[in-house]
Amino acid sequence: MLINGLIRLALEIMFTPISDEVLLLTQLGIWASKGVNPYVAWILAWMAIFIAFLWFYLIGRFFRQVPLIEKWMAKKWLQKAEKLLDRFGVWAIMLAFFVPGVRHPIHYMAGILKFPVNKYLLANLIASSLYTGIWTFIVYKFNQKIGIRFILVSLHQHLFTVLIFLTFLLLCIIFYKFKRNKKE
Repeated sequence: MLINGLIRLALEIMFTPISDEVLLLTQLGIWASKGVNPYVAWILAWMAIFIAFLWFYLIGRFFRQVPLIEKWMAKKWLQKAEKLLDRFGVWAIMLAFFVPGVRHPIHYMAGILKFPVNKYLLANLIASSLYTGIWTFIVYKFNQKIGIRFILVSLHQHLFTVLIFLTFLLLCIIFYKFKRNKKE
């Protein structure tokens, strides 16, 4: 059960376009609802995230060896990017875990720009531990205070009401945006 969740989480992060937070929170919620120890869940999530982002780095390193990309890498602006990555790389990689939209590209670019492996592994190890630790803490506290099973059962029992509320909320947002754009 735990190993399947670990493998599934890593594969989903690597191969699906769904947000990493959604995938991680879903898996942590499953583990929390089944009573898995939070430390075990954190370590498993940490391993999955670490492996998934190491995968992105290795893909970048692989593509650096492709002749067409090697020719493309000789550009002046990419050499500037290499210098910036050498200077701020560890911090950029660590910060990227907490900024959606740049989380994956920075790992690819670290591989493509041949960021040193030992520095990359250190940054990935530290940042992935913090990232998964924070989310694990939040999910398990939420489960402790409210209960994930309670939310899932309530959502299932009142799905129609929830859908009506979400539709109403979405229509209000669209109406507000439309009115705001019309004034400008």
